[in-house]
Amino acid sequence: MQITDFISLMLFFIFGLSYILKLVILNKNNRIKANVLAKGNKEFSIYSTELFVRTSSMLWLLTWISEIVFHNKISHIAGNIFKSMFITYTGILITALGAGVFILAVVFMKTSWRVGIDKNTQTALITNGIYKFSRNPAFVGFNLMFLGVFLTYSNIITLGIWFINMIAFHLLILQEEQHLSTVFGKEYEKYKSNVPRYFLKFNYLVYKVKESCRK
Repeated sequence: MQITDFISLMLFFIFGLSYILKLVILNKNNRIKANVLAKGNKEFSIYSTELFVRTSSMLWLLTWISEIVFHNKISHIAGNIFKSMFITYTGILITALGAGVFILAVVFMKTSWRVGIDKNTQTALITNGIYKFSRNPAFVGFNLMFLGVFLTYSNIITLGIWFINMIAFHLLILQEEQHLSTVFGKEYEKYKSNVPRYFLKFNYLVYKVKESCRK
């Protein structure tokens, strides 16, 4: 096992431990079953999207751990898109950043954190901390980790897994936005208009560029 594989394995365990620990704490301290992904009676559009996310994320985790353990064998079969240690270490850094952003998002969400859309329990709308900068920081963390794993183990398999998960998680975000708009109404719409879905507002950037050109 190379040093990059070892670091990647540590990040895998850090992410997995933080994810599982949050579920356990919510269940033990608050009697909240936070994992509602593709569970219960839900509209077909929500259920199918959540099932897509559950399947794609499991494939991602399986691919990640497989690359760590069998990296040389997989590289021999699938090849490498980038043959650069700089790209590999960049991938490690992006994965670490993604795990950090995810953990921050989970911490600030407190008891309102859910895996999937919870139709049965009323939760609070969290707008403080990291949620001042992104409406979906946990998903931003996931997207960074998807990218990081691809760059660390750059082959056609990890590229496909990255692409599939980006689509799946974006579709879930769209479903969650509809749910939050229904539950919180104007409060969420105001929050939505002030805080970007990910981190940057394209329209805001275009506006700033135009303003700079006028000066």
